[in-house]
Amino acid sequence: MKRLFPVALVLCFVGAVFATEPTALTVAGGANINLNGGTGGIAGDLLWDNGDTDGTNGYSNADAGAFGYRRTCLDDFTITDPQGWELTDFHSYQIWNTYAPGSGWDYSLSFRADNGGTPGAVIATATTVSYSETATGRFWFSRPEYETNYEFAPIVLGPGTYWIEGNVVGPENNFWMIKSSVTGSECWVNYDDLGGLQSGTAIFGVPKDLSFQLTGTIVPEPASFLLLGLGVLALRRR
Repeated sequence: MKRLFPVALVLCFVGAVFATEPTALTVAGGANINLNGGTGGIAGDLLWDNGDTDGTNGYSNADAGAFGYRRTCLDDFTITDPQGWELTDFHSYQIWNTYAPGSGWDYSLSFRADNGGTPGAVIATATTVSYSETATGRFWFSRPEYETNYEFAPIVLGPGTYWIEGNVVGPENNFWMIKSSVTGSECWVNYDDLGGLQSGTAIFGVPKDLSFQLTGTIVPEPASFLLLGLGVLALRRR
């Protein structure tokens, strides 16, 4: 079990279960903010930006080895390009319960289909290429924020709405920073110790959204492949 947050924090849930492992953070008296922005690298093109955190809260996410229960967070995104996307990178803003940025060593990320505005079945699971945590210079709840930079083997998705589901692999409970404005559907959580997959509102009382980005490339149109082939053919003839 880990130690309590400073008394300046007010937990969304109070009780024996959460006395030392809070599920979420809320601001009491305002957050300590340094708006310098993230400094982590982004590979490929920025394909989806769900928006920066407003510092109002953070939702618990942890692997079972660190916390005793696996907790993941989910949010939706939409692909409108008719060719689809080849996704290779994921980025988010998070803070550790007590540890400093750089304490985690991997990330668990999967993609789900959309089921009428709710998370559907898992359709792809990411394979890790690299993982890093970069301090942003901002602080929430007196904790240093870091940007998750997770690179994975390419996953190609066609046009449509999907859900990401993720959690940090590391030494303790972690908090995924959120924002009050909702893009698409509100974020969901999947907490083994609190009933499994359910909307954030079901636990926290109000709809919120996760702060994250997806990067990669837009799948080339067939015409682009044809032009590339003609270019190669012309070089061979020369």
